[in-house]
Amino acid sequence: MKKVNVKEQVWIIGEKGFDKDDRRIITYYLETPERERMYAFKQSYSHSTYDLCKTGIRVNALVCMKTSNLVVMKLVDRTKKMMPYLAEYYELNKAV
Repeated sequence: MKKVNVKEQVWIIGEKGFDKDDRRIITYYLETPERERMYAFKQSYSHSTYDLCKTGIRVNALVCMKTSNLVVMKLVDRTKKMMPYLAEYYELNKAV
């Protein structure tokens, strides 16, 4: 799989919510510089990932992050896998 970097300042933001079985989840959105929010994916709730993304983190910074926290690394891995699809689908400017 190819790693995708986004040219613009695209942020990933997490919002708390509940699924149909009343389990806590985080819904992640991509936010462009024009403040347009685009749905990215959902993941089960973790306090550390919510704290990381509740105010937003740049996508390029997130995919390069390394930590010993397994839940955060699961988010990093999932973001790396989803970014080629999301960049193409939402027509984000890709870096060369």
